[in-house]
Amino acid sequence: MDTSRLTTGDIVAGVGGIVLLIALFLPWYGVSVDVAGFSASESGSGWEVLGFIDILLFLISVAAIAVVAARAAGALPADIPAPVILLGLGGLAVLLVLYRIIDIPTDGDVPDQVDVSRKVGVFIALIGAAALAYGGWRTNSEAPAGGAAPLADPPPPPPAV
Repeated sequence: MDTSRLTTGDIVAGVGGIVLLIALFLPWYGVSVDVAGFSASESGSGWEVLGFIDILLFLISVAAIAVVAARAAGALPADIPAPVILLGLGGLAVLLVLYRIIDIPTDGDVPDQVDVSRKVGVFIALIGAAALAYGGWRTNSEAPAGGAAPLADPPPPPPAV
């Protein structure tokens, strides 16, 4: 694996994929109950709370990490548009995480004594997803860190007759 094949955008996208993967294990939502002097609270990670979105975010992060690792290993064919793939995966991840920030998953109506809140994991997931999308966008506008091989000089013109 040769990291000199990676651009700054590739590295940002890879780190974003790792951060997104780790964020799935952090608390995303918390529930606090306060009834007649009795209070209890609990939190749930992305794996525990999300139904199908957690699997999609897991696949997105693993695919992004795999694309960056394949570029570093030189195993990704040149005809595969890795920056576009990274940008698309990151954009989808941002939309899924934003959806879960806006719409907290609850079952029906929540009584006034129950407080459902967002925890740090959902915001770290948003940062990871945004880094993944930004890395894909930046990779699209960068040349590899090692630089492209210089073009050969054009052949000399034919002699005048």
